Amino acid sequence: GTIIMIEEKKLFNRIASFILAIVMVVSVFAITPPQEVEAATKALSFKAKGKTTVTISDKNCWYVTKKVNYIKFVPGVTGYITLNIKNNSSIQGGAYGSLTFCNSKKQPIGRKDEYFDSGVSSSQSYQRIKTYGVTKGKTYYFKVKSYGGIKVTAEVKSVKKGSNTSKTKAKTLSKNKDVTGVILANDKKVDWYKIKLTKKQKINLTYKVKTNGARLSGSSIYYDNGIKITLCKSNGKAIGGSTLASLKYPSDTITYYTKVTNTFTGQSWQEGLNKGTYYVRVERYNASSSGSYTIKWK
Repeated sequence: GTIIMIEEKKLFNRIASFILAIVMVVSVFAITPPQEVEAATKALSFKAKGKTTVTISDKNCWYVTKKVNYIKFVPGVTGYITLNIKNNSSIQGGAYGSLTFCNSKKQPIGRKDEYFDSGVSSSQSYQRIKTYGVTKGKTYYFKVKSYGGIKVTAEVKSVKKGSNTSKTKAKTLSKNKDVTGVILANDKKVDWYKIKLTKKQKINLTYKVKTNGARLSGSSIYYDNGIKITLCKSNGKAIGGSTLASLKYPSDTITYYTKVTNTFTGQSWQEGLNKGTYYVRVERYNASSSGSYTIKWK
């Protein structure tokens, strides 16, 4: 994974500032009436459909209480949930900390401690936006460790999980037509598509991906989650033995972050493809990856 040293430095600078600020407010927390604390720490949850916003205050954040906050979620549809994490602190200028996607037993099914920081610069600000593929009726938890109050808005979208989970059941990709799919959390299934070419030609395979993001490990930040998209020959093996793109970032427009082999330039096959049937394989980047994707060829 890529280590982002600048963001790491910013993170620890913000934590240092928070420590100084918290000294002034801890005494206020200490005299809060017991019933008020109990009300403030009631169970948190997202709605099964649509949009929900959950707030965590400064006094109930992980840094102050040394207890993580769990947000429960039972989806009413199969599809994906996107979290947008923003600041909700009176003593911080941004939202930062880490999040772990868990199953019904509160055990991780995503990367432990996925990093978020609403104050980071340029493209990395997307790390506060995370998407996970979810199955209708299953119980999930989001384990949150924040350095201050945060506001988490969740939006649930329905995406049908197709039966194209083997090469023999591959769904045909029509030219210039978008197809949207979902990679479900904790699911090994691979989505297969086929492209039929009636003559030798170059093709351009484009894609957009929404997925989970960075993990925080010690003092380093790694971006190693995502969705893999592989262009394959008729036998299902990758063309040139290489992966077209390994998508690791949760941005809506992903193309400039792709890890492209020198077999491909700008997502186009350089020499052109002969007449015949080709396959596109879509799968999780690793065991902790999930999310939604849209692909098209032209």
